[in-house]
Amino acid sequence: MRDLHRHATKRRVVGAIATLVRELGGTVVAEGVETTAERDAILDAGIELMQGYLFGRPAREFAAPAF
Repeated sequence: MRDLHRHATKRRVVGAIATLVRELGGTVVAEGVETTAERDAILDAGIELMQGYLFGRPAREFAAPAF
């Protein structure tokens, strides 16, 4: 997603891939979102699920709950 907001061709490709994934019944998750400008471009492409440094830095591993 790096610099997605700066490149029209990237935005078109990402939008087309997101459309295809949705039409095939999948869920689209954008990874590597680092800036608010990238986030906004991703939202404009119709992608609502995101992860990246903008939302939180990687954390140390934690123990899984016992079931």
